[in-house]
Amino acid sequence: MYLRGGRRFRNLSREQERALLAVVRVLMLAVAVPGLFLCVDHIGDTAYAVARQWRAPTCPVGTSWRTAEDCVAEVTGEVLGLGKSVSCTTDSNGSQSCTTNYTARVRFGERTESLGVGKAFYDDVERGDRAELRLWRGDVVRMTAGGHVERFFTTTELASAGWLILGWVLLGLAWVAVLGLRLFPLLGGWMVLSIPYVLVAYNVLGLNPMGVLGWSVAGVFTVAGVWAMAATRAALR
Repeated sequence: MYLRGGRRFRNLSREQERALLAVVRVLMLAVAVPGLFLCVDHIGDTAYAVARQWRAPTCPVGTSWRTAEDCVAEVTGEVLGLGKSVSCTTDSNGSQSCTTNYTARVRFGERTESLGVGKAFYDDVERGDRAELRLWRGDVVRMTAGGHVERFFTTTELASAGWLILGWVLLGLAWVAVLGLRLFPLLGGWMVLSIPYVLVAYNVLGLNPMGVLGWSVAGVFTVAGVWAMAATRAALR
């Protein structure tokens, strides 16, 4: 077995090299296989919790968001202020790319939240505007103000997506461990495929029917991921 570029491990005989790679593959499987079982267990639990959240009815009028358990509470708040921040990164070629993040600070009752919003929301909504919020078990899931609607992920939704992505990564590691470490560079394209995988998984679980747009996005990233893996595989030959 040779490293990329045809170089072998230094100071190791072929037998030692094979033994080392075998140990690495066994360790990868030892991590990946139990991890996959753990992910499957958590994916089932979080999928049930997400489905319960998305199918929850609106709470009866007068229900406090602090005590609402199995319904979505509706509250009225006020926009206290809007802000933006710019973060920039520089690549190896010296090219700089910047991203602008927009936030809205909202107060409802005695609670104040800083929520990420889109540029249109930032441009059109003003301080003092009324904000209609929906909360699920204390998490803000939607905010409407100035004719704009912003959707927010709950901790349960983030956990569900996280377990799905972790399972995909571990599946890729197991695949490389079984077929050979020479395929390790293909994991870059494998990670691109995690996007359509999560979309399709949510669709199969009945959590989020994708529609034409969702299937189109899944198709684009599937082609991109397969192309990246094929190009990497060809470069390794």
